[in-house]
Amino acid sequence: MVSQPAKLPRKPNLIVFLPDQQRADTLARYGGKKVHAPNLNKLAFESVVFERTYVTHPVCTPSRSSLMTGTWPHINGCNRNNVPLDRRFRVFPDMMDDKDYHTAYMGKWHLGEEGPAGRGFHEWISTESRGDYANFLISTGVTPDKQDGRFSELAVSNLPLELSRPKFLEMHACEFIEKHRGEPFILIVAFVEPHSPYNGPLNDEHPLNEIDLDVTATLPEADNIPLRYRLMREWQQAEAALDRERLPIQLFFGIN
Repeated sequence: MVSQPAKLPRKPNLIVFLPDQQRADTLARYGGKKVHAPNLNKLAFESVVFERTYVTHPVCTPSRSSLMTGTWPHINGCNRNNVPLDRRFRVFPDMMDDKDYHTAYMGKWHLGEEGPAGRGFHEWISTESRGDYANFLISTGVTPDKQDGRFSELAVSNLPLELSRPKFLEMHACEFIEKHRGEPFILIVAFVEPHSPYNGPLNDEHPLNEIDLDVTATLPEADNIPLRYRLMREWQQAEAALDRERLPIQLFFGIN
């Protein structure tokens, strides 16, 4: 009788959900009780939870550069926003010796206009201003609201749920998982939301009288606020056309 070779253990898959500007305490697993995000909460309660992890930088591009490379922003050069990640620094899928993994990056990159293609990722679904998501919207008949043919963040945030950016990423992520379910894969889904303009089709998920905002959210700027932050706040308010009496809460990250 010929013995059968031992079956090798299945290699684990890695899926990373990367929201933008989401606080840890919006999840029940980290003590949050007010945000309705049942799917993320269920995933968190079934997963390993890291209670002593910290970002290396409070700004988008530097923080992402550390996550992708394992290096400090002052080492890799991404010490402020909109700085491309130098190709001398490899991102983690490119560092793996195991080439059996199929890799994909979907969503916001913010580490250079070239995107993650060719840096260890086999696939990239872009949500950049002229990327896959913009092409998807145009294919459905949505017209760009900017004169240069791009979509503003405010216009995108006012779209119905079925055309929203998170729903678009969800669709492609599910297709990727289904297609590669029989092989090891690495999938990063990088949502722009809940980044400003803090608006979207799920604004009414919570009654407004149940939402507690920090008092600083609606206070006028102090006279001694640095000019950079004063201008940034004025720009965000003008871009989002926020109603100070309402301040809608962005809950894209809780949808199915």
